[in-house]
Amino acid sequence: MITLFDIPSTLGVPWSSNVWKTRFTLNYKRIPYKTEWVVYPDIEAVLKKHNIGPTGTKGDGTPYYSLPAILHVDDATGEIKAALADSFHIAAYLDKAYPDTPRILPEDEEGLQEQKAFADGLLWDMMPLLTIMFKAVMPVMNEGSREYFSKARAMNLYGVYGVHRLENIPYGEEERRVLWKDLEVCFGKLEEKVARTDGEGVWFKGDRITFADFVIGGLLIWMRTILGENSEEWGRVSAWNGGRWGRFLEGLKEYYDTAV
Repeated sequence: MITLFDIPSTLGVPWSSNVWKTRFTLNYKRIPYKTEWVVYPDIEAVLKKHNIGPTGTKGDGTPYYSLPAILHVDDATGEIKAALADSFHIAAYLDKAYPDTPRILPEDEEGLQEQKAFADGLLWDMMPLLTIMFKAVMPVMNEGSREYFSKARAMNLYGVYGVHRLENIPYGEEERRVLWKDLEVCFGKLEEKVARTDGEGVWFKGDRITFADFVIGGLLIWMRTILGENSEEWGRVSAWNGGRWGRFLEGLKEYYDTAV
């Protein structure tokens, strides 16, 4: 059985865009799994407990531990078959470990690097989204995670300016207006990027789903979950670019199973 480590919230449903990349991958491949919920301050200790390594380095040079992560244990023998983090590396492992399931990463190096570059760069290409969503996530953040999240994400975004908590980031009507206007531009650029690879279908590579589509899907379901499916904000996003993003997420609907 595979255990997927995820971050809880008061909503009682998965919300993390990064973890959704792996949920989509598991659901698309129809691989059974269960979820273990881990609050932000406990992520490092839990991953170390299972010998799951860091995914990067913090600004102070210490290891950075993050989710998603999976633990794959053989049900019959109890043997640990895999223990790893990072949605891209998990996808590569699942393609190899389950060769009879639909493959989501290309086998050629050029295609593989294209997918990785897209996955690594999407959120950073949408910087306005981070402020919008980090502020929106705070009210629904599990109590055990809220303090950690506020400090860590403020440091990610504005630490260089001396802002150490998300609550201290200016977010009045004018700031929101500018951020949403800038975000629409970002989605327009995403539309152009996807369109350049889009053949006959809606997906990143045309008529076949690849990991890049789960990267986009993770971002969109994150927004819809936190902003609210019936909110004015999500309605705005889903209608941008001729309604592409609402249709895009609807196209992934059969892979929403959450295995909580």
